[in-house]
Amino acid sequence: MPKPLTLLTWVPQSGDGEREARKLHGIASDYCTLEQPGKLTTDQLSRHAVLIIVGHRQEFTSSLYESLKGLLSHASCGWLTLAMCSSAVAEYHGPLRDNELWSPAQRLANELRIKVSGTRRELGFDEVGRGYAFALAGGEILMRSDPLDSPGLWQDCVEQDDVEMITEGLANL
Repeated sequence: MPKPLTLLTWVPQSGDGEREARKLHGIASDYCTLEQPGKLTTDQLSRHAVLIIVGHRQEFTSSLYESLKGLLSHASCGWLTLAMCSSAVAEYHGPLRDNELWSPAQRLANELRIKVSGTRRELGFDEVGRGYAFALAGGEILMRSDPLDSPGLWQDCVEQDDVEMITEGLANL
């Protein structure tokens, strides 16, 4: 059997992320490689088409963002999936507050120039650990997929041009 094209990991120090990533790997081990977050390398990422990261949105810190950006900017992995709650939604706290200009998924897509999938709502443990939010593409690539009873879970973000970036950023202020 060929090596899996999907690399699966979790947010460092995320007990829930690790547990659910391991559960997902347990049911799809023929189609994904499980790796501890601290052991990811650019070379390893380049041997996979898809990287799935499992964890909570609040665990997605600026240091993790910079680390991930550094790894992926030199790898040929072309699709990142953020399996965490509302990762495709920019946080809004009210007028003149500390609002996000772009969601984590959109920000990474813009900076890395790759496709980044994020969720539009809360992501349940069973949707990850039991694989309800994932499917096999072409019988070989484990990738994000809307659960049968919940269409519209995932949003794919791609690099925006300057006008789209400015328009979205201003709209999210």
